[in-house]
Amino acid sequence: MDYEKILEITCNFIKQKVKDARAEGVVLGLSGGIDSALVAHLCKKALKDKIFALLMPSSSSNKDNLKDALELCEELKIAYKILSIQEILTSFLERCEQTDKIRIGNLAARIRMALLYDFSMLKNFLVIGTSNKSELLLGYGTIYGDLACAFNPIGDLYKSEIYEFAHFLKLNEKFIQKSPSADLWEGQSDESDLGFSYDAIDKGLKALEKNDEEELLKLDKKLIQMLKERSLKNAFKRKMPEILSLKNFQ
Repeated sequence: MDYEKILEITCNFIKQKVKDARAEGVVLGLSGGIDSALVAHLCKKALKDKIFALLMPSSSSNKDNLKDALELCEELKIAYKILSIQEILTSFLERCEQTDKIRIGNLAARIRMALLYDFSMLKNFLVIGTSNKSELLLGYGTIYGDLACAFNPIGDLYKSEIYEFAHFLKLNEKFIQKSPSADLWEGQSDESDLGFSYDAIDKGLKALEKNDEEELLKLDKKLIQMLKERSLKNAFKRKMPEILSLKNFQ
C-alpha cells in the first residue's frame, strides 16, 4: 500500500471533518495500544495542537499502557488529562446483577466514551474513533463504547495494515511489539479472545471480502466459520439504529 498517499488522504479527512462540524479540534481516548497511538500521530500531523487526549485507567488496567500513553502525549506535545474511572465503575457495578468480566469491560468502555463526549462538548471538539477494520467487521468492540465516535480515520485499515502504517510513521516500537489488547480486564488479549492471530484473521477477512474461493480453501475452516459467525452476529454494530418508516401507512 502507498502509505505516503494514505497519510495525505487521512490528514485531509481529519481536517475536513473538523472544519465541516465547525469544531475546534478532536478529543481521543489514549489506551496505550497501537490503534490510538497511530490516531494520535495522525491527529498531530493534521491538526498540530488542536488535540486533547483522555487517559482513563481502571484498577485492572495495565500500568505499562498508562505509562506508554503518557509518554506519547509528552512526546507529541498533546494536551491530556488522566481520569481514573474506577470510582464510577464501582458505582455502576453496585447497581448491576450477575456481572461477568465481559459486561464489566463493556461498562468500562461506555464510561470512557461518556467522558470523551462530555469533554467534546466542553471544548467543542469532535470525538475521533480508533477502531480498525478488522475489529469493525467482527464487531469486536463495545457498541456505544469504544465503537462510538464522530468519525474514524483508520476504520478502513485492517489490523495488519495498522502495523504497516505504524512502521511507516516510525511509531515507537513499544506500541508495535506489544500484544493487542483492549485492556478491559487484567491479562485480556484480543487474539486469545478471538482464538486466532490478527495475521490469520485479516487473511480470512480479505478472502471473504473478495469472495476468493481459492484462498478460502487454503485457510483454517474454524477460522472462516468464526469470522462468518461474528460478522453476521455483530452486523448491527456497524449500522445506525433502524427507524420504522410510517410513510406507507399515512
